[in-house]
Amino acid sequence: MPDLVHMKKENGLAIITIDNPPMNVLSQSVAKELLQAYLSVENDPEVVVIVLTGEGNRAFMAGANIKEFPDALGQPGVAYHMAQRFHELMNTIDFFPKPTIAALNGFTLGGGLELALACDMRVCDTNAKLGFPEINLGIFPGAGGTQRLPRLVGEGKAKELMFTGQPISAEEAYRIGLVNALAEPGKALEHAVALASQIASKSLPALSLIKRAVMDGIHLPLDEAVQVEAKLFDEVFQTKDSKEGVHAFMEKREPNFKNE
Repeated sequence: MPDLVHMKKENGLAIITIDNPPMNVLSQSVAKELLQAYLSVENDPEVVVIVLTGEGNRAFMAGANIKEFPDALGQPGVAYHMAQRFHELMNTIDFFPKPTIAALNGFTLGGGLELALACDMRVCDTNAKLGFPEINLGIFPGAGGTQRLPRLVGEGKAKELMFTGQPISAEEAYRIGLVNALAEPGKALEHAVALASQIASKSLPALSLIKRAVMDGIHLPLDEAVQVEAKLFDEVFQTKDSKEGVHAFMEKREPNFKNE
């Protein structure tokens, strides 16, 4: 059986591609291979940023594999364990110590949108359609969508998308803050790689600590969150890259970060 997930590394990036034709659906096998791909670059010093995309222009990912659902119907606990396996993947991406950018080409629905939401940023092809159609099956998103979407776009809009099941355009997704940038048709990956390359030129320890500061503090009261920031701010000043960056600024030259 051919691999369902491919990865290539170049210039500080790992480009991970879901290749499960025709619509790159999120099967258990795809989830397993995605998890393995991420874990394989977690401690790779050559990789600073991960770009995640789907093969072809039809779909980033058009949802989960519905053919796997009947086993859970009327069987308490089966869907729970299915959700837990998907949560393992989504949480790994969400809490990954390196920035991740999703390049959304075509349909980004259901589990595909949940996968995109687990990434730090999203670049969207203007031909893309995004949404949670699960309500049309009499179910709802179970891979983190009910939790991540309202945190990103607000409770009201999130409920609207999940209650109606209607997809939205790339332009609407950008307007409500669901995606960070729009790209011309067929150019989402190119745009995401350009953004990732810009980020990859920065210090990885600083990038990782920014991510930790945001993730650890976002749900705390402000007075507690700024204490989290202060501790991590002190930690970043102990890195070799901080010394290089400060000295480079004072010496009016470009820094040469070593990701240390």
